[in-house]
Amino acid sequence: MTGLYLAVDLAVLAIPLALSFDSKVRFVSQWRDFWPVNFAVTAFFIGWDVWFTSAGIWGFNPAYLLGPELLGLPMEEWLFFICIPYASVFTYASLKHYMKRNPLNRTSLTLGVTAISLCFMVYLENTDAWYTVSVCVLTGLFLTWMTASFAKWSDLFWFTYLVLLVPFVITNGVLTGIAFWEYPFIHQLSEQVTESIVWYNPDHNMGWRIFSMPADDLIYGFLLIGMHIAGFEFLKNRRLNLGRSQKQ
Repeated sequence: MTGLYLAVDLAVLAIPLALSFDSKVRFVSQWRDFWPVNFAVTAFFIGWDVWFTSAGIWGFNPAYLLGPELLGLPMEEWLFFICIPYASVFTYASLKHYMKRNPLNRTSLTLGVTAISLCFMVYLENTDAWYTVSVCVLTGLFLTWMTASFAKWSDLFWFTYLVLLVPFVITNGVLTGIAFWEYPFIHQLSEQVTESIVWYNPDHNMGWRIFSMPADDLIYGFLLIGMHIAGFEFLKNRRLNLGRSQKQ
């Protein structure tokens, strides 16, 4: 089971990468807008990751890792910040192309204000938990910017996030030792995986769990996906505007 974390990463990436060459969405043609953003956002999250790993706020079980590390993080953790964002932005681009009407159209202001309020309340209840505090503050700042700027992409981002919740919970659940591995049809796997791939210090999160995943990860995932989509849209619009101006 030493390759389990790598298998999770590749499973997340496989279908979005294969469909990136779809003749209609052609996400491969949008790589120029994705990869620079992924590089920048990953640098931010890796810095955060290195700090929290060294502080013992979270860590990794070597039983499910191949071994190579960089800056104290396993290779699989670095790949996580490529695979999850790639699948997320691909989903966003696909929904943008195929979805005729967004059911969350014109709801981003309400959703944004509600989410900001929730981040603030969770922060107040967990001021001594470093993971909760940091993710609530950073996500609250991102939400404030996104909501105040009336970003045109925010309605679709919210819908994309909701669509991604199920696979996100499953993926993070596998990494944290998800409880439904106890069901008979995957009983053999549950017997082999007795501990989590990624562990969390309970003193530094809010203590609520969705299956085995800390609820804080939902806020973390929102920030990770949101920063990628914001940057993706920025670069894409800048490129299109430059193209128009050159034609004029």
